[in-house]
Amino acid sequence: MSSAELKQLLKELEDKRKSRQISSAEFYKGLLELLINLAQDLRGEQIEDAQIRRQIPLLLTFIKAQIKNMAERGN
Repeated sequence: MSSAELKQLLKELEDKRKSRQISSAEFYKGLLELLINLAQDLRGEQIEDAQIRRQIPLLLTFIKAQIKNMAERGN
């Protein structure tokens, strides 16, 4: 999927949420699906080491928070 396609999907999700066509839960699930697509596409990209190092803290923060929240919900 191209960056333009991912950007369009994100815009559509945001527009649906703003117009209340989808719930918070549906928006969240849509964002996770978008994240899955993005992760799959990024695996095949040649990314400079400097860019990777800048992105690692963001990913770690997100992943750790999600695991902590999941544990707090009993999963």
